[in-house]
Amino acid sequence: MKLSTPVPVLKLTSPIDYNSKVVLLGSCFTENIGSKLSYYGFDTTINPFGIIFNSTSLRVLIDRAIHHIPFTREDIEGDYSYLAHSDLNNKDQQQLLDQLNNALKKLETDLKQASHLFITLGTAWVYRHIDKDIIVANCHKQPQQLFTKELLTTETINTDLTSIYNWIKKVNAKINITYTLSPVRHIKDGFIENTRSKSRLHDAIQTQVDLNKATYFPAYEIAMDELRDYRFYARDMVHLNEIGVDFIWSRFRESGLNNNTLTQQKTVEKYRKLSQHRATDVKAHQLQIEQMRAKINSQYPEIKL
Repeated sequence: MKLSTPVPVLKLTSPIDYNSKVVLLGSCFTENIGSKLSYYGFDTTINPFGIIFNSTSLRVLIDRAIHHIPFTREDIEGDYSYLAHSDLNNKDQQQLLDQLNNALKKLETDLKQASHLFITLGTAWVYRHIDKDIIVANCHKQPQQLFTKELLTTETINTDLTSIYNWIKKVNAKINITYTLSPVRHIKDGFIENTRSKSRLHDAIQTQVDLNKATYFPAYEIAMDELRDYRFYARDMVHLNEIGVDFIWSRFRESGLNNNTLTQQKTVEKYRKLSQHRATDVKAHQLQIEQMRAKINSQYPEIKL
């Protein structure tokens, strides 16, 4: 008896190993997969500008990073910038500018060096600041009357993704780009509105795949078909819980990770569990952790602990 509908997952043509450098950008689902890669010691960069949900905001940031367009005082409002997530907020405006421009430099450097780029799109619904006439990455809890709400067209999303592809390929011709569609439903926009949004994102992503500009990992389909049960969701019934994330991670492993990394993954997992263990003899436990870390660094210098 089948109790779920398995979603076929294709192996990436260039799977990730411990010599890979992985950059992950986009919605909160990016952070779920990125944190798993970091946990297992892969060289991973996750959202230097925090969570970014829409394609236009990603395009703006990648444009600035690759074409060296620094942030200035005009790009900030008090302790935040509409172009970045609140994770970068700082009451000191000079420190805020420094953080934003450091994130730009990091994004540029990592994109140039990356072997793999994963972009997760969350929503096609965006907010445009009326006076500034810009699509914001984050509203920073500002009054609603400052913004108009828009639904990006499939053509606009596809233009965003094409621009991102062209700019990155100019500075890193060998990079492998993979898209995912976030399984997190933006039901605050409305159930029907969420479906319209996801369908536009999916159509634009598949256009990129059809043109051989990217590959696709079916996180959305796995959540909708294999995890069609609220026991895999958090209390808000929108975000996946730990079990749901772990399941999609297991499917991602099948698709995205080289089989030759299994031994290293098991070794790193033992180290992580040892590090998280609460021991009664703290000094002995700390010594054991340091010895194991030294052994891993010696045996597998490519692992990032």
